[in-house]
Amino acid sequence: MASATMGVRLNEDTQHRLEALGKARDRTPHYLMKTAVERFLEIEEALETERQIVKARWEKYELTGETIDHADVKAWAASVRPTGTETD
Repeated sequence: MASATMGVRLNEDTQHRLEALGKARDRTPHYLMKTAVERFLEIEEALETERQIVKARWEKYELTGETIDHADVKAWAASVRPTGTETD
């Protein structure tokens, strides 16, 4: 995959913090910024995927009125709960 250079304006304090962390970790500020952006995108993309799933479920509920009974949810939760964590 080809890469492109993008500019990011950072205030002086953030620049100093990046430089200090880079020195402490023996990494360049570029590496730290690249890693931070990649992690941010992974988190935000996962959140957006979840948001889309919830939106689709809500739209289905609005169309059909279909719900899941509380007892069924409780039984399912109990079936996936790790051993030794039973609570009521």
